[in-house]
Amino acid sequence: MSTPYALVSAVEGCREVSKRELVALSRDLERAAFADPPTVAVASLQDQRFLSARTRQVYRGLADAGARVTLHARGLQSWLAPGVRGVDLDDDDPLVDEWVVVLLSERRPAVLAAADLKHPHVAQADRRFQCAVSYDADLVAACAALLEPYPTAPLRHPTG
Repeated sequence: MSTPYALVSAVEGCREVSKRELVALSRDLERAAFADPPTVAVASLQDQRFLSARTRQVYRGLADAGARVTLHARGLQSWLAPGVRGVDLDDDDPLVDEWVVVLLSERRPAVLAAADLKHPHVAQADRRFQCAVSYDADLVAACAALLEPYPTAPLRHPTG
């Protein structure tokens, strides 16, 4: 299976970034999405522990603005928010090694795709990634399509 990083890195230049830089790039794209709300917003953030309250709030806001929102992460088994679908990744899914933000919109399509370099014995805050960003509408749509085949049934709130 191809992944968003494989698609984007084949076309766009990559650079090595720190986790801090990757988070900043993700946040910049997410903030910009509110100026031209996407029709589709998909993120794959490797593991549930990386889905902060801020991230949940951003993607709920995009869903409230009308976007079809899906989040992918290993261990994702909790309720997310109204309009936000969750996909629990298997340990051997190649997306577990990628950090992806796909925002498909008419005026400002964007995809950020990064591959974890998995340096051994590195603290979470010091992790490094190979990262590529594209604003090409066709490439953004192709990345969104890669993530859409996953089962995306809404997760239910634990109380019902």
